[in-house]
Formats: sequence, structure tokens, C-alpha cells
Amino acid sequence: MRNLNSITLRLITLFVIVFSAITVLFVWFMQSSSITLRQHTTQSLHRDLAIHMIEDNQLLRDGKIDPKVLKHTFHSMMLLGPAFEIYVTDTKGAILAFSAPKDKVQRTQVDISPIEIFINNSADFPLLGQDPRDKNGHKIFSAAPLYQDAKLEGYLYVIIGSQLEDNIVATLLEQRTVSQEQALLIAVLLFAVLIAAILIRYIVRPITHITAQVAKYERSAIWQHGEAIGLGTLQSQWLPSNEELFLANAIDQMSITMASQYKQISHKDEQRKELLSYISHDLRTPLSSLIGYIETWQRQNSELASLPSSEYLAIALKNAHVLNELVEQVFDLAHLETGNIELHREPVAIAELAQDIIETFKLQAQSCNVSLDFSPKDSTIFVDADIAKIERVFSNLVANAIRHTPSGGNILMTFSHIELNGQQRVLIRVKDSGIGIPSAQLPRVFEAHFRAANRRDSDSGNAGLGLAIVKALLDLHHTSILVRSEEHKGTCFEFSLPLHQR
Repeated sequence: MRNLNSITLRLITLFVIVFSAITVLFVWFMQSSSITLRQHTTQSLHRDLAIHMIEDNQLLRDGKIDPKVLKHTFHSMMLLGPAFEIYVTDTKGAILAFSAPKDKVQRTQVDISPIEIFINNSADFPLLGQDPRDKNGHKIFSAAPLYQDAKLEGYLYVIIGSQLEDNIVATLLEQRTVSQEQALLIAVLLFAVLIAAILIRYIVRPITHITAQVAKYERSAIWQHGEAIGLGTLQSQWLPSNEELFLANAIDQMSITMASQYKQISHKDEQRKELLSYISHDLRTPLSSLIGYIETWQRQNSELASLPSSEYLAIALKNAHVLNELVEQVFDLAHLETGNIELHREPVAIAELAQDIIETFKLQAQSCNVSLDFSPKDSTIFVDADIAKIERVFSNLVANAIRHTPSGGNILMTFSHIELNGQQRVLIRVKDSGIGIPSAQLPRVFEAHFRAANRRDSDSGNAGLGLAIVKALLDLHHTSILVRSEEHKGTCFEFSLPLHQR
């Protein structure tokens, strides 16, 4: 609940800050626009003020300013109000006379450019000129040229809006601004409370429900039974927007994935326990036999008559080899399951590899009276694969076929070109004429601990890991292996590898 409160507080705080900033910018913009509009209107109304003053008063006499006329003009403007300040400049902007007290004027010269633009009617209002009373200030103005006998002698420069007026306006604006800020603060607080209620109702409340459902899901450990949370099914009750629904569906999907992974892990764990049980049994048999024969040989070494010691040692050695093979298979499978195996692809002549496999298993096949061959004997067929791992695949498949093929049977490896998903590949089959696999057990043949019920080698010490290793090695090559079998008619394993393009 603390987190939810903090979310609400952060949202409200963020909204108040943003709303206040927008409001301040809006007030500033409106005030700026109001000032600009007022200046534009005032300057437009008094555009010809300076011209009328010159027409009504002859300010120049003999090329100089007439003090009496200028004093009369100033007096007339004062009667209109203190909102105007009158200045007379020469043609370069130097101030020659003015209506203001001497100690108030801060400039002795003004920029002539705005005056020329004003007189030429080439500017948009408001047009600001330099304020003689403020070294950094600018104000709207009216201006007119002063001529004496058709010769330009200077300019009449009338500031519209005196310093007194500015002070009065500033005081009023400050008072109004304080009132506006107080009203704005109250409005922001009220609006924040309203938004808080909306946020709690439409944002925080759904999060509260989602959190509660997730906590309930975690406490009840429903996920251990493979069940999803089911947040999306409650959308009509407390998920008012697409965002909350998307979050709920994402959590649902996550819970489904988690439940599925837990189920897989549980299944794998059960398989591992079962595998350990099988392995323990399989290891115990050759190990007990090995220990027994060695102990017998040790006790009776000096008294052996009918059974030579070499036969005891041969049996012990055979069981030692079986034990070693079982241990190697367990370690190989464990290593493959870690997923940290690198694949080193290279061109592999598949027929030559098959010939090597036949040479390896030639004596074992002959001892079982099983023929072993491959077709076609074409050394130009190359595939892209890791040769060591594919050799292990062939070895395990052939060894498995020999174990399940009765005397007089045959094992054949075949290779053929196929196209799969637009890629040229080589289809590889290892087919035997053995006892086959019951159809009900076919889906389980690649499980690590699986051994067919009708197997012929129940006493061989085989742990049933060979086909699991085959599948793991082919998974590394991103290819799958299929099996077809019929009891008493044989079994066929097939997979494909990319054809090497030379």
C-alpha cells in the first residue's frame, strides 16, 4: 500500500508542477499579449500626435527652437494629462529640449533609426524607441520632422506613456498579480484534489487489484499446479483502460510461462530421479560382477585348476568396460544438457564417415551375424556439420541397431538429396531389420532413461542414454530426428543435414 500511495503522490505532485508551469506560462503570455495589444492600440491612436503639435505650434524660428512656443506646447500637453513626454532632437538624435525636469532625463541622445522608420510608415506597431528617462528602456512614441524653409532641422519626439503612468500601472499590476496568484494556487490545489480522486479511481485502484491478485497467486502457490493468474478475465470489473489490460495480460502470460517452466522443471526432476534409479541399478550390476571376479581371483589365484585366471580377468575387464561406457554416457548427456557446447561446422564427406563407422563396428556386427552397409558409396556428397559430433550420432545409432537386430539381420545407412524450406539438404537414414519398437513406446525413445520393453540386451548394462545423446547432438545442429518402427520388421531413424555448396 505504501508503494501505491507513493505512486499517487508522485502523480499528483507531477500534475501540480506541470499545471502550475503551464498556468504561469499562460498568464505571462496573456500579460505580454495584453501589453503588446495596448501598445499597438495606443500608438495607433496617437500616430499623428507629433504632426498635429507641429501644425498647431511653430517650434522653429530662424532655424532655432522658439522657447516661448515650446513652453506653450509643453503646457498644452500637460493639460491633456501627464501621459506624454515631449523631446526635440536634431537630425542626428541629440536632445535639444524636453518637457521633463532636467534631473529626470538620463540620455542626451536617442537612436534616430526608429524615428525614421516611424516617419516613413515602414514599420508594424508597436514600434519602440529609446526612452530618454531610462538608459536601458524603450517605449512607444510619436514623431514628426521639423522643417525650416524646406530644410530638415530635427524631430519632434513624443514619448507616449510617461514614467508616472508606468509606476501607477506597475503598482496596479503587482496588486492584481498577487490576487491572481492566490486564486491560481487555490484553483491548482482544488484541481489536484480532483485529479487525485480520478487517478486513484482509474489508475491506482487497478494497480491495487493487480497487486492483490499477484500476492494471492504467490501465497496460494497456484502456479505450482500450472494455473495462470487470470487477471485479464476481470477486465470489465476494474481494468478501465487498455494500459491496465495490457499489464494484466502481460502478467497472465508471465504466470503461464512460469507455470509451464515449473511444470517442465518438475518433470525433468522426476526424469532425473528415475534416471538415477536406472543408472544406479545398471552401474551396480557390472560393478558387483567386477568386484566379485577380482576378489575370487585374489582368493583362488594359487588354487585355480579348472578355470584359468585369465578368464576371470577377461570377465572383470568386460564389466569394467561396461561400467566405463555407462559413466561416459552419463557425463556426455550431462555435458550436452548444460547447453555450453560449441559447434565447429566443416565440410564432411558423409560416405567416408559411414565407411569409418562400418570399420569400427565390423567385428561387433560379425560376432552378432549382422550385415552392415551404406548406400550410395559416393564420396562427393558433403554436408556442413561438426564431424566429431556427427560421428558420435552414427556410432550411437549403429550400436543401438546392432543391439536390437537378431542374427541374420542387416543394417543399412542411406543418403539422398532433398529440399527443405528452400534449402538443399542430405537426408540420412539408419535402418535395421531388428525387433522393432512397440508403437505405444515410440514417443519415448529419445528419453534419457527409456529402454523398450522388448529389448534383447537386458543384461548388457546399457542405460538407454544413446538415443538421448543422439537427439541432443542433432539439436545442436538445429535439425530433428524422426523414428519409424514396426515390431518384428525393424526400425528406421532419419535426420537431415545441410548440403555443402562447393
